[in-house]
Amino acid sequence: MKTNYITQKSLFTIGNISFITVQRPQGHKISYSEGRSQHSFIYTFSGTMCYSFEDPATSNIMAPAGQLVFLPSGTRHASTYLDTENEVGIAQWDLINGELPYYIAAPTLITFDHAEEIFSSFRTNLKAGVGDHAMYYFYRMYELLWHLSRKIQNIPYKYKKLQPALDEMTVNFADHRKISYYANMAGMSEPGFRRLFTEFTGLSPIDYRNQIRLQEAKKLLRSGEYRIDEAAEAIGFTNLSFFCRSYKRFFGHSPGKEK
Repeated sequence: MKTNYITQKSLFTIGNISFITVQRPQGHKISYSEGRSQHSFIYTFSGTMCYSFEDPATSNIMAPAGQLVFLPSGTRHASTYLDTENEVGIAQWDLINGELPYYIAAPTLITFDHAEEIFSSFRTNLKAGVGDHAMYYFYRMYELLWHLSRKIQNIPYKYKKLQPALDEMTVNFADHRKISYYANMAGMSEPGFRRLFTEFTGLSPIDYRNQIRLQEAKKLLRSGEYRIDEAAEAIGFTNLSFFCRSYKRFFGHSPGKEK
């Protein structure tokens, strides 16, 4: 008997990978007021890092030694080095094709056992003069992305009851459902659902659904096949002015910039 397993098509491809190490003294602060130029994994080799964000809805991230942070391209933030001696490794890359899924498109603290080994190997190979082995770096970067995806998608037991609602929002994001509909899917009262949902995602249910909608709108606009009003309608926004305001607040520029 033969069993054939077929993997899903990759949603995106990456390129222009680079790796640097940075050592800074206590109190050193770098501001990315225009946003990061590339998607970045930043590993704290020693010391402690604080990442603070211009978006008030995004909580500060503290990353002591041994912790890994993912910061998407365009993230407006400040990096502050908190200890006497601090060293970080920064692995940066660009999207060549496709879009990052919404669930790995936000600043995230990642914890997994092999982060130190991966970043130490980057540093060791570069010091040894073998940093031109491109396939090795592609392999390790996709490994980091896989761990990031697993972290986001693996819901802790406390929040498992939210899974049906999260799945429904992801698949049918354009539907005009009331919060009570999602609460019923989770078997919860609406106030309890709102509290637990915000605790888990950091966003209200409506803001979370709108975030998914806006990510989808960006894809439609970049395809060149949709006018702004058509994209807004396709993803569930009935008020064009509100769509444009929301789009600019989320991406930092108007939807017209995508044309």
